[in-house]
Amino acid sequence: MTRASPRSGRLLRIGTIVVAAAIAVTAVAVALVQAGTAGANNPQPVTVNGFSCAGSWTPPHSGQREITIVNAGSSVVDVILLGAKNSLVYGEVEAMAPGITRAMTAVIPPGKYRLGCTYSENATVYSAVVTVTGGPVDDAHPYQQVTYNQMAPLVTTYRADVASGLAVLATDTDHLQALVVSGGQPGQIEQAWLVAHLDYARLGAAYDTFGDFNDEIDGRPNALPQGVNDPSWTGFLRVEYALWHGQSAATVTAAVDQLDTYVHQLVLAFPEQTTPPNDLSLRTHEILENTLQFELTGETDQGSHTGLATAAANVQGTEMTLGALAPLLQQRDPALLAATTNGLHGLATLIDSYQSPAGAWTPVQSLTQAQREDLDGAIGNSLETVAPLPDLLELTPEASSP
Repeated sequence: MTRASPRSGRLLRIGTIVVAAAIAVTAVAVALVQAGTAGANNPQPVTVNGFSCAGSWTPPHSGQREITIVNAGSSVVDVILLGAKNSLVYGEVEAMAPGITRAMTAVIPPGKYRLGCTYSENATVYSAVVTVTGGPVDDAHPYQQVTYNQMAPLVTTYRADVASGLAVLATDTDHLQALVVSGGQPGQIEQAWLVAHLDYARLGAAYDTFGDFNDEIDGRPNALPQGVNDPSWTGFLRVEYALWHGQSAATVTAAVDQLDTYVHQLVLAFPEQTTPPNDLSLRTHEILENTLQFELTGETDQGSHTGLATAAANVQGTEMTLGALAPLLQQRDPALLAATTNGLHGLATLIDSYQSPAGAWTPVQSLTQAQREDLDGAIGNSLETVAPLPDLLELTPEASSP
């Protein structure tokens, strides 16, 4: 579960996908010709600040419309267009900096609406309720906000899965340590290392929860002052380097002992660690991004040439995260759940085809150009499919009734 960070190069999610294909709040649609004035179709800009949200604002007619939002306050703000009675979200602009003007595009049916403004201090205020008039609209794609009460049990389910995975990891790391201490055969030790490493890779969505333990257990040497010779480099990849580069028994033993210590410390620390609710949907996308960037380029390979095994474990970790989210996703977009599930299954099948019946994995370095393109394309397709999840399942403050 090697990720980018100041030490290990963890790939952080930059920005937010505001419009998701499957739930396109601002989807391109053919605007219906509406009766009314140009002023009603293109109302005056809406101003928000830290004390109010739009005040008394003039709504447009129904149809595909643009609402110009001006942030006149001193805080970053997210603005959403809500159905006043059902709290469905019809449009949004995110992370508006002070002094910025942005356009919110939305397909709006006739009805009652309000704007909601969530400021960087997490205070949410709402505008007055207004009435949108005009003809019916068939191509709106509103979605229901996710609440804490909906997401909390899914996080609990996921954390239970992670706790079980950590217990397996600790057992398999102990086995690796025992083999090293007893002078086991190199092949046995290498296989035990791979088993334990894949245990950790399957916990992909929890790496942010683990904090510094992720670097200590699965960090890369790239950003360290002395690279592979840096004394602060620890974890699975450090052990891998020692094993496959023929380093001394004392070096291997010290690296494995340190790894085992960190794993058991993580097991003890995990119950007190916090998993942010939005991490589940966010990491479902990021695990695959990191697989494409690190495993399929061979960047994490320290000599074992088992990058595709790690990629397979990462897909399993993505499936575990998706499984935790499935009840809520089934309610909100069952077609997206089916497409995501099928895409991950196909990706797993493709990666598994590079493991021989005897268990050996094809090195990433040995893939042909066509094979690389197939794998990259399959992960790219899965990334596109899961892309809507972070926005569709983003936790927002509880919507209150007007």
